[in-house]
Amino acid sequence: MSTLKIGHAARQYPEVRNIIGCVEGASYHLCRDYYSLLRRFGPLLGVDPSSDRLSDLQFQFRDFGLNRVDCLHLFNGVNYSRTPWITTYETLVPRFRFALKNHLSDSETIRSSPATRQAVEQLASDRCIGLIALSDSARQLQSRFLGHFPEFKDDIERKTTVLHPPQQPLVDVGAELTFPYESDGVITFMLVGHEFFRKGGSEVIGALSEARRRSGVDMRLTIISRLKPDSYATATNEEDVVRIGAMLEDNKEWIEYYQSLPYSEVLGKMRSCDVGLLPSYAETYGYSVLEFQACGRPVITTDIRAFPEINSDDRGWLIPVDKKPIGGEAYLRDPERRAALSQAIRKGLTDIFQDILENPEQIKRKGHQALSKIQSFHDPRRFGERLRSIYESGV
Repeated sequence: MSTLKIGHAARQYPEVRNIIGCVEGASYHLCRDYYSLLRRFGPLLGVDPSSDRLSDLQFQFRDFGLNRVDCLHLFNGVNYSRTPWITTYETLVPRFRFALKNHLSDSETIRSSPATRQAVEQLASDRCIGLIALSDSARQLQSRFLGHFPEFKDDIERKTTVLHPPQQPLVDVGAELTFPYESDGVITFMLVGHEFFRKGGSEVIGALSEARRRSGVDMRLTIISRLKPDSYATATNEEDVVRIGAMLEDNKEWIEYYQSLPYSEVLGKMRSCDVGLLPSYAETYGYSVLEFQACGRPVITTDIRAFPEINSDDRGWLIPVDKKPIGGEAYLRDPERRAALSQAIRKGLTDIFQDILENPEQIKRKGHQALSKIQSFHDPRRFGERLRSIYESGV
């Protein structure tokens, strides 16, 4: 059998996580195209860098067949060339700003966009051999979006599958898991990821500060995240950045803070904590949950989007919040609902911290369950086999 040649449009984290190197024996090729050139030179030609037009180019691909590959595998992208292709998506495709802003609108509004309709036609074409949803949450959101295009919906959904990202165990699965709290009784929590405020970072600091004060027990927190305003989920500003920065400075004795660290050091910190944290307002997936679990560390998350698919109260903790029935997105579009979401996250964290203090032995039990789930549900070999079968169906 000849070597599969798989093309990809970028080498960013999503491609590394879900595409590049995932099929044993396949060769991978970075493919440049017409739209990538437009993205590079558009601003030089006077195109506004913040415009919808320039933003949408990153989700479009057209190479006129010049890249000699067997199959293109895009992330959130749509291919307009004749090469067989698949796309992995995290919310919905096409991921154009117009579609994201208006996907809950009436069908007439959505169908009024020629670019959106053309992209959906490409998804329905025979050249598109598969769509991979990162989660069932994403599949639900895509299905609702396709309701605006009933003439294409069935054809697209027939070739759609849910395939969660692969994850190797990051500890020796044959060795006994050990936790810092077992040796000194001090429980260490850890939050990692971009967008500190959207990840629930402010609520984490508030709830853990309160738990330390009420219990009188020493607990530690490690944070690896850049402090910057978040206009999307939490409506935070520079004043919030200054406030949190001052709190970090005033609590250095128990909060260890880094803006960023090399990936190997991040994993080392994960292995050296007891419990991971990702109580997010909004999250398309949450790769750090898998990485914590692959280190045998249970994680506290909200129950939005994909979190209930990769986390549970058996192998971690889920904080229930008010959310939409399709896709599980939290309500956060107005100040009142954002405030209610913040309160729910903080209360959930406070209750869980208290429960952990009273029953610390559950950390180890849940850590073992988390690692076991990684081995059974995110096995890279099985992931690669499923991906290969999709590629070969169109080659």
